Amino acid sequence: MSKKQLLALFICSLVPWTVGNGLVPLLPVYATELGADPAVAGYYLAFSYGALAVGAVAAGWLSDKLQRRKTPLIVAGLVGIPVAWLLGRVRNIWSLSVLTALLWLCGGLGLAFVSILTGLSAGQDERGKIFGILSLTGGLGALIGGLTTGAIVDRWGFPTMFTAIAFSLILWPIAALFLTEKESVQGKAQQTWKRPRLGKNFYLLFAASLVASVASFTIVLGRSLLMSDLNFGAMAIASTGAVGGAVAMPLPLVMGWLSDRAGRKRFIYLSYLVGITSLAILAMSTSLWHFWIVLVLQSVFAAGSGTIGNAWVADLVAPESLGRGLSLFSATSWIGGVVGFAGAGYALKSLGPLPTFLIGIGLTLTAIVLLIPIRSRLRSHRTAVQPAEGERP
Repeated sequence: MSKKQLLALFICSLVPWTVGNGLVPLLPVYATELGADPAVAGYYLAFSYGALAVGAVAAGWLSDKLQRRKTPLIVAGLVGIPVAWLLGRVRNIWSLSVLTALLWLCGGLGLAFVSILTGLSAGQDERGKIFGILSLTGGLGALIGGLTTGAIVDRWGFPTMFTAIAFSLILWPIAALFLTEKESVQGKAQQTWKRPRLGKNFYLLFAASLVASVASFTIVLGRSLLMSDLNFGAMAIASTGAVGGAVAMPLPLVMGWLSDRAGRKRFIYLSYLVGITSLAILAMSTSLWHFWIVLVLQSVFAAGSGTIGNAWVADLVAPESLGRGLSLFSATSWIGGVVGFAGAGYALKSLGPLPTFLIGIGLTLTAIVLLIPIRSRLRSHRTAVQPAEGERP
């Protein structure tokens, strides 16, 4: 992959991750200021992440339908700019929900198109490294977003913070203009062929990622609401994401690079075990530094799983179905956000923190079990799938 292509993809990924990681710790607080209780705050975030999932799945459909990724990526960035500005002018939870969902829809589209373009541009022996480099945008975005959004809210309030976010979103479509997109080799004739199946191994990985994502977003919501109950300010709450992202930033890159050489499976196992540790510590957290540790581990959990998972999907799925496979896999994070935010919000209100986090640990263990049947050697699977596309032996 050329340096120009990688840099453009990096910026297109960094901007939505900065916006998302800067906003997520503060949105439950913003929602409660507009009258939401913990359960409603969870439902509000669940609805927003449902829009992220829709955006991710829609990106796969548009990718296959249009055979274009650059133009819709630019459009998604442009739409997000006025939406972000309007978010600072809402007066009730309903308008907040609709506008957040629309902004998250743009984010889901954008991040999925970045993954698809990366999968199509990166060579097979560099996928883990390239996805690892792009995974740095999550940690860097958490650092930038966490250090800026909370400070702006404490000093000038939510309206000013959303205005600043609207200006930052301008970088997204500008960077996308510099992307180069390879001409599709499929051609119109392929539309008459039967699409290759994604395969049992893909769906096991999909299910494992989905279950793990539910647990990951339980940490995200639990952190914000616990810290709010302990009377931490907006800057302190946002700082946990910044510290977590900064400390964990290089780890997904290293794990992705190592997975190119040692296999993907063991490193996804490792990221899930880190997630279990994060949930266990969260259940006992009372001081700010406790929450910093929780978010460091959660960042490794989420970024490591996503980075290596994307590379593994690119190994598993035939090139003709790569857009569909990567967009569906990207949607697991956002569907996990829907279930995780709604379920955790309800559980925190009804059961309390400890049972909620124990449920999260159980879900992560389930994800580990789902990975066990997946074969570690996946290139042979791709070889077996490709002949079914277009011709019979």
